[in-house]
Amino acid sequence: MKLWQIAAAVIAGLIVGEIHPGLLTQVFRWATLDLFLPALIFEAAWNLDFSLMKRAWRPILLLAVPGVAITAGLVALAVYRFGSAGIGTALLVGAILSATDPVAIVALFRRLPVPRSLKTIVESESLLNDAIAVVLYRAVLAAIIGTASAAHVGVIAGQALLGSFSGIVLGAVAGIACAYILRKHTHALTQGFVTAIAAYGAYALADHFGWSGIFAVIACGIALRERERNAIVVAVAEAVELGWGRAATVANLCLFFLVGTAVESAHLWRERAFLAVVLAAVVAARFILAYGLLALLPQMLRSWKTLVRFAGVRGALSLALALTLPESLPGRSLIVDATFVVVIATLLLGSLTLERRVAALQLHEAE
Repeated sequence: MKLWQIAAAVIAGLIVGEIHPGLLTQVFRWATLDLFLPALIFEAAWNLDFSLMKRAWRPILLLAVPGVAITAGLVALAVYRFGSAGIGTALLVGAILSATDPVAIVALFRRLPVPRSLKTIVESESLLNDAIAVVLYRAVLAAIIGTASAAHVGVIAGQALLGSFSGIVLGAVAGIACAYILRKHTHALTQGFVTAIAAYGAYALADHFGWSGIFAVIACGIALRERERNAIVVAVAEAVELGWGRAATVANLCLFFLVGTAVESAHLWRERAFLAVVLAAVVAARFILAYGLLALLPQMLRSWKTLVRFAGVRGALSLALALTLPESLPGRSLIVDATFVVVIATLLLGSLTLERRVAALQLHEAE
């Protein structure tokens, strides 16, 4: 997917959103979480090189786990101290904007001349940190709306960890089972259908039990790749990849268009000070992760850290989480508007400037 196509889809959505505000908001929420996200995450996981992931586990883990917590904390602190928002609003803004977006990152990086190891780090981070961010978002929301007291936050965290682990196990089992079926059926159409059933089935089943659907789909895609992708007929594998690639392109275009349509800009100017604080906090937090947190890994080249900083794009999942907040929640409008601004700003900036920035960095593989 070309970068200008992303920008064009978002801009077209913005125009439709201006003409018919809120027309597709409900469609956006459903389409993001239940229709597009499982397919896009599976396609990204299917194309990850697990051997490179294992070699680059340190930066991936740093960015995906403490990186999410640090970002959420810094954004929440800035919103609370400088945005004149309540603690609940600040914590939710931090949780919603704590992770980069896998849909946007994969779409942006797929065609760029980036070393495979670095691309694996950035794409793996964007897949894993979204799952962590969803867990964090649910825990914060449960505490704020009163379904969990402060004393039960530890219990919520434990349940979240258990749900994440359970999702991984479920996804891995689904991927292995899918691989077994595919060995007996090598027709490309059958393989495409079975992989789709595995991806959506793992996501839906994990969500039904309250586990992490994102982790389930990631584990399913990686397990299937490792157990089956290199064993099936090359022509069939290429056909399956081509089918998923085309589906991902269509899903991306639809999703970026829907992102634009969901923006309601009529009252954003009145909230400009608050929105500026949130956007600045997100940018600053990414800067700290790239040059502060990754400083713990001397083998990470400075040019690689710079690209990690550029990869701080937020997207559809952040918007979907903001839009699923209860209508009665205090500060909901501010949270949604702040998420809109950060998503649109980072998406457009990334899609329109990232190619030039990457070329200027002259990236190469680390020793």
